[in-house]
Amino acid sequence: MKDQAEKLRNIMEGKNNKKKNSITKNKAKVLAITSGKGGVGKTNFAINLAISLKRLGYRVLILDADIGLANIEILTGTNMNYTIADLIKKDKDIFDIIGEGPEGLKIISGGSGIYELSMMSDKNINILLDEMEKLEHEMDYIIIDTGAGVSNVVLDFVMASDETILITTPDPTSLMDAYTIIKALTTNGYKGKINVVANIVENRVEANNIFNKLNKVSNNFLDVELFYLGYLQRDNIVNKAVKNQQPFLLLNPSSNISKKINIMALKFVNPSKHDNLKKSVGFTQKLKELLFGRGR
Repeated sequence: MKDQAEKLRNIMEGKNNKKKNSITKNKAKVLAITSGKGGVGKTNFAINLAISLKRLGYRVLILDADIGLANIEILTGTNMNYTIADLIKKDKDIFDIIGEGPEGLKIISGGSGIYELSMMSDKNINILLDEMEKLEHEMDYIIIDTGAGVSNVVLDFVMASDETILITTPDPTSLMDAYTIIKALTTNGYKGKINVVANIVENRVEANNIFNKLNKVSNNFLDVELFYLGYLQRDNIVNKAVKNQQPFLLLNPSSNISKKINIMALKFVNPSKHDNLKKSVGFTQKLKELLFGRGR
């Protein structure tokens, strides 16, 4: 009897005879979800955006790149059999460690301990990237949930992505830290689109003010234009969803915050002219160049 991993391989290799979306004629679109500081709702956003894209008929995988914290599986209530550690140390391949979350969302867990974090040497990262490269033609979207802050690991994942989604809140420290990330990306020559989401705001006016402040200072001092993806208002349903270990998009799909997530997902399905550039180099190749091209 075929095991789950083999079935997943068959599905991803197109043996299920389903029509592939046109986006996979090239390579998966990689979206890095990041923030200048923790506690701004980054992982919650990543999960619900991934589910919304999955519901639109796309093949979506979310990688928990906040190694050692296991936020994705906790917030989705998913029991993961394997983590990145099993890929590196236990002779598993990428298909073996992929778990299935809500709505058929594919998940790669970063693990939940110091062990996983301590394993992320250059050699082991290279093993991970070699395996991840197998997925680039098999997925429509790969969503990277990075750690918070501006560490080298976070910046490398973001720099290699096609687009960045930067989550910020009205908190002045959150705005300052968001600007720090924008500055770091710009200084290092990031060419992707930087989308901004204003989270945990009271209303649209506050969200617009947040974006305008961030965009103005980025324009004036960094000569970079940001893109306003949208906003999510403060909503008690988010706390309820976290306690229930269920994404709010599933807990209450008709809520205002769920509708806003769906609108944002549609912006990636119906891209602007800015997004229609063909990819000559894939995500994993770009990340390898970043990691090893500077002699780390």
